[in-house]
Amino acid sequence: MATTETGSGPLRTRSAAVALAGLAVAAGLTATTAGAAQASDSEEHCVLDVSSREYTCHGTPADARQRGQRIADTTGEVIGATVFEDVDYGGSSLTITVPEPCPKNDNVDFWLDLDDHWQNRISSVQTWSTCWVWLYPDSGDRAGPYKENHPDVGDHINDRTVTVGLS
Repeated sequence: MATTETGSGPLRTRSAAVALAGLAVAAGLTATTAGAAQASDSEEHCVLDVSSREYTCHGTPADARQRGQRIADTTGEVIGATVFEDVDYGGSSLTITVPEPCPKNDNVDFWLDLDDHWQNRISSVQTWSTCWVWLYPDSGDRAGPYKENHPDVGDHINDRTVTVGLS
């Protein structure tokens, strides 16, 4: 997939599945079940499968990782990243599964425009598989790549991310 960088921010071409996943996230994740919906200030641990656009939430990070692993085991997907609301991998989490390990091709291969719940909340990241994590604020800048786990993304991007890219 082609990615072109300009001075004002990334221009990107996305696959249909990734574009639809971004729309699902931006549209408030209508696939969320009523039982998974929680108040915005309570902790939730969710999994987003970018291929199927399935979004599920769980009570603990371990339950979310287990769900992400089940998706990977049954669909060929892999866990690409987990982002966290608080430093030191605390607070709510979002585990992102992708259709394949991230190729190292100098492109950002998977994009997620975050919904209102996740915008401006990311403080730590874990990388999975071969994916590197890029964090994009509204300004068009970016932080990363985070090539390994980061318990604190740094003051320059903390609580400012609106889009996550995986490369």
